[in-house]
Amino acid sequence: MVLRALCCVVFLVLHSSLFASDEVRERRDFHYATSLDIKIEKNLFEQLSDIISESEISDEIKKLRTFSQQDKAISNMRALRDRVLNDVDTIYKKAYYYGFYDAKVTYKIKMDDVVSVAIFVDLGQIFNLELNVSFENKEEDFKRFYDPIFFQKLRTCKASMRDMNRLLEAIVFELQKNGFVNPIIKEKKASVKYDRHSVLLNVIVDTGENARFSNTNIEAFPGISTEFIRNRIDWREGEIFNIEKVQSTEEALKDSQIFSQVKVAPGEIVDGRVPMFINLEEEKKHTIGISLLYSGMRNMNFEKKSQTQKNLKSIIGRLSWERNNAFGNGEKLNFIAEGTPMKIRSKRADYAFEIKLMQPDVFTRNSTMTYGLSRRQELTNVFFKKSDKGLLRYNYPFSKICSGAIGATVEQNVLDSVDVFFHNSEENRKYGGILFPLEFIIDKTDNLLNPTEGYRITTKFTKGFLRKASIRDLSSAELGFSYNYSFDEIKRTIFAFNLRGTKIFKHDVDDIPIDKRLYAGGINSVRGYANQMACEIVKGEDAPFGGKKLFEFNTEIRRKFNSSFGGVLFFDGAKVFENKSRYERIKLEKRRWFCSVGLGVRYFTSIGPIRVDFAFPIKRRKGIDSKMQFIMSLGQAF
Repeated sequence: MVLRALCCVVFLVLHSSLFASDEVRERRDFHYATSLDIKIEKNLFEQLSDIISESEISDEIKKLRTFSQQDKAISNMRALRDRVLNDVDTIYKKAYYYGFYDAKVTYKIKMDDVVSVAIFVDLGQIFNLELNVSFENKEEDFKRFYDPIFFQKLRTCKASMRDMNRLLEAIVFELQKNGFVNPIIKEKKASVKYDRHSVLLNVIVDTGENARFSNTNIEAFPGISTEFIRNRIDWREGEIFNIEKVQSTEEALKDSQIFSQVKVAPGEIVDGRVPMFINLEEEKKHTIGISLLYSGMRNMNFEKKSQTQKNLKSIIGRLSWERNNAFGNGEKLNFIAEGTPMKIRSKRADYAFEIKLMQPDVFTRNSTMTYGLSRRQELTNVFFKKSDKGLLRYNYPFSKICSGAIGATVEQNVLDSVDVFFHNSEENRKYGGILFPLEFIIDKTDNLLNPTEGYRITTKFTKGFLRKASIRDLSSAELGFSYNYSFDEIKRTIFAFNLRGTKIFKHDVDDIPIDKRLYAGGINSVRGYANQMACEIVKGEDAPFGGKKLFEFNTEIRRKFNSSFGGVLFFDGAKVFENKSRYERIKLEKRRWFCSVGLGVRYFTSIGPIRVDFAFPIKRRKGIDSKMQFIMSLGQAF
């Protein structure tokens, strides 16, 4: 008996030591390496729209301890295995959050000279979402009215927590658009149906009381007209409450840039009517901006830098001053001074002075009158120009998406360029005139600086009367169309294109002043070419000739990587038509399309995206075009 007991003890000791060496294996202060393998089953639509990206999930997983603390020394395998098991449990929760309810997570720890941890995540297929909404104390007709609306919003939703929360917000928002001020989601319950790869979301909603707009209480600061504020209120007393009108009113007040803080909120409902409260705080009245830019590059897209002379080097200094609410009625008064000393043979310098006053609510609410005076001297790739201008422009919004503008510009110009452009030594060198532009815009895009969906149509007609020029009248028309399409609900991948056509009527191109002719190339045109350089040049002069008709296009694929950064691939093209001179001495290079390709980076701010583009011309002309154009500005190219 004693011998048998001793044998059992020895066996247990040997077994425990072997188990320990296999499962625990003490290694003092060792490090380990990790790897991650993710698989997602996607259909064709999901591949195009990328509803859930592998990089998005991968970034979330790599925040876990197994990955984030791999450089931190660990003493034994059991501690590492506990860490991995804890992370595996978290990965399952992450998968459920993104809508992958049959995900499988495995891991493998390999012990050689270096300890390695491999985690394998098979997410499977994302589950679809089904919705059942019930309304407390409402008849069946009420549900039948809203079911089709919610079905439309459900079409692109999946069973992720993000989509479910977005759908709940949409339910509340839809009710608030139809008079219900404070609807409440009283109950939400999700049940997973594994056999159907779907999740049923049951929601019970307390709509609350339906109400109409009552009186509006405004709390503002001294020195601002109450009428200016009321002209930006989108609702009228007695109308059914609509949250969209509340939001558009808040946006209109913010867009005026007069208020540092805007709060628009409903009060308590009394007898089916809800009072509205608007609280406004004043923005700084005076704003001063100073900027400085140096460039020693040739044909770079910094407006003033587009010059073919190799020894061009310049500094742009810009000073701007703005006074908001200048006279108490929401006016804006701007003054801009700009200077560019240039080291070139002519010793000429660019400068500009401009003063502009924008007066809101002239004649009708939300209309704007702009008055401006400017003097500018500038050197471009085609000409040297001095100009004095007076501007008057009236803008009237016909609706939320349609607006029109009419104006008048009085100008006096002095031009200098290569002599080949002037068949008459006096005409078109010093001339003046008055131009009357008429413009219509239909804008259904969702954002001015960063559109992600919708279209924009612009039409502009200009009638001008010139003096001391080869022609006495100048008429032109311009038509533009841009469109933005989002491949996914969260607007991560965008396809956008832009078309523009411009035409100058009557007259030979030789008789049109060179600053009024049409050119392509530059920051918002064919980006691979410098300003005015995407068109045929005069042989022997290296200067663009311009034309009477211009067609341009831009295409972009925009991809948002995260909330701060995105990337862009683009292709631009343009062609100038009706640019044949009647003079034998003016010979142009072979006519063709000018195209460029490029890529860019976007940094998204609260104001709009800051864009940085690198553009490369196709069929570059040696000695004339740069190999690359660098562009930096605020807002998308179109």
